[in-house]
Amino acid sequence: MSIQTPLDNEEIQGQPKQRGASGVTLRAIIIGLVITALIDLWIHYAELVLGGTRGHTALANTSIPVGAFSVLFALVFLNLGITRLAPGLRLSSAELLTIYVMSAVSTVLSSSGGMHFLIPTITAAHYFNHVDPAKTWAAPFMQFVPKWMVQSNLDALAGFYKGGQPLNLHLWAKQIGIWCGFLLVFTTSTLCMMFILRKQWIERERLSFPTVTLPIELAKDGAPVLRDRLFWIGTIVTFIIVCWNTLALNYPALPHMSLRAMNLSDSFQNPPWNAMNPVIVTFFPFVIGIGYLLSTEVVFSCWFFYLLGQAESVWGAAVGWSDGGAGVQSVFPWRTYQAVGSFLALAGISVWVSKQHLKEVFAAAFGDNPNNDPEARSYRIAVLGLIFSVLAMVAFTVIAGASLYIAVIWVILMLAYLLAATRIRAETGNAWPVGPEVDAFRFMVMMGGSGAFSGSDLTALTYVRAATAQQDFRGVCMSHQLDGFKMADAAGIKPTKMAWAMVVAVAFGTVVSFIIALYVWTKFGALAKTDTWRSMMGKKSFDMLGTWLKTPSTPDRSGLMGVGIGVIMTIFLSYMRMSYVWWPFHPVGYCMSTTWLVYNTWLPFFIAWLAKVIIIKSGGMKLYRKMMPLFLGLIAGDFMGGAVTTLIGCLTNISVYPVNW
Repeated sequence: MSIQTPLDNEEIQGQPKQRGASGVTLRAIIIGLVITALIDLWIHYAELVLGGTRGHTALANTSIPVGAFSVLFALVFLNLGITRLAPGLRLSSAELLTIYVMSAVSTVLSSSGGMHFLIPTITAAHYFNHVDPAKTWAAPFMQFVPKWMVQSNLDALAGFYKGGQPLNLHLWAKQIGIWCGFLLVFTTSTLCMMFILRKQWIERERLSFPTVTLPIELAKDGAPVLRDRLFWIGTIVTFIIVCWNTLALNYPALPHMSLRAMNLSDSFQNPPWNAMNPVIVTFFPFVIGIGYLLSTEVVFSCWFFYLLGQAESVWGAAVGWSDGGAGVQSVFPWRTYQAVGSFLALAGISVWVSKQHLKEVFAAAFGDNPNNDPEARSYRIAVLGLIFSVLAMVAFTVIAGASLYIAVIWVILMLAYLLAATRIRAETGNAWPVGPEVDAFRFMVMMGGSGAFSGSDLTALTYVRAATAQQDFRGVCMSHQLDGFKMADAAGIKPTKMAWAMVVAVAFGTVVSFIIALYVWTKFGALAKTDTWRSMMGKKSFDMLGTWLKTPSTPDRSGLMGVGIGVIMTIFLSYMRMSYVWWPFHPVGYCMSTTWLVYNTWLPFFIAWLAKVIIIKSGGMKLYRKMMPLFLGLIAGDFMGGAVTTLIGCLTNISVYPVNW
């Protein structure tokens, strides 16, 4: 099903592998944990305080986390200096990658989709009910709120939303314990899934993993990429553009060179062209850089299916099948619901293609281990860990108030969504890991109508939805866990050692991140001096819940038609891709084109595809490889520019030009 990039992954991305390399050392673990805490502090201050008024570059939610990457970049230079002055203290390539993986996996939980949505959700019901004089807002659901898992202390809530108070940790101890425990179970389930599928996706299907190329190149002994002139051209040009745009924000007399989203929808206001809404043009350098690393078929499919979808929308409006200005859900061609079908089909196909591998995993774990697989014991732990964590999440959801069958369906759908999203990330390196706008919770309601669920069902799912980042997949670490295994494979680190390093990082990082987030919110106020978009995500979920309970909905049959189209298209494209080498359309590109992400990335992907085609036609694979450092530089310069300007913004009063949203 997967298509290889025209590169040899091992030659480009890794070094000669020596299985068992000592990358997961005590000092690497300690450094990784310290860096995790520092990045968490940086994320919460930048995105909550700085981002609320003066702008910021998102530090955790891009496919290569800016915070973790910028620290790796700095460590590489520091390590080069140590190599000259005190060679015995230098960090090995494997240690550098271990530190990067630990910080990436843990800090991604701190941003939007993670802590920034979870904590407002567990505080919203009681606070907004308290400040509502009529007590009507929470009336439909307040009786179903599981008091044992939320914050109901009015003093704690007042400090959280109004700010200006010291953090009383004893008032939050229960919530920290409950939700950090749930997050550890949740991330364990995704880690076990990735460990089980690791060999299939990395060694057998050999997915392209574009997001690990740059970290591995930087971590190589001596960082040879840093001696490449093309790399520095790409890095310096994009770094200067980012810094210049930050200067232009602070000195309006300077011209602005915006590379971010420019909405051209106002140019298409008349029907049927208004059906294309939104029409967005961007020139994100880091997306162009990532796109260059993809297979030609994948990057072509990403922008082609976006344009095809826009053409379908215009045609549907022209023939009267839809109202061009009516929005995107339940409107031909039902693109948001096609996303649901495509994700579920991709998850199913991924499991089906892996069936022989899964048989071998279970045989090695619980059978006679006919292939003498040295990972048999590890597979047993992974399978049992997955079973335990799934049962624990089901039990948690039931205790929160959901019916058993509702909880089971929810957990299965949620993990299926994430499996598909991770597969897409591994093959496209999509700039922001996202899923369908109709997440697993809303899909369940769409299928049965809200009237088919009890108030207790819907309320319980509202909470676990926030904890599993279903509102925003950027807060899920599953794709970073898979990247961690890919980097371990390239560096010769035992996958079991990398797995334990990730568990330690998440266990430590969730607690630290929760506490730092509470400190920032109680100091500045969730509704006072911080970014209210994040703070209001909790209330937004209960607004939707209240609407469903007050006005029960019925099954969305037209939406189900869109789901069916998504399933059929993904199965068809997968069959053609596996059957005919010449077939140019990739199912993963179609899946990504059904999400909101493609509105912001179609043009950078087109530019990357065009550049790649021209380069390969002009000089073949030799020229393609020679030009690769230039595109890696686009990623590095964009992210380092965003990291440096955001750090300066945290330390001063300047406004910051965001590079990745």
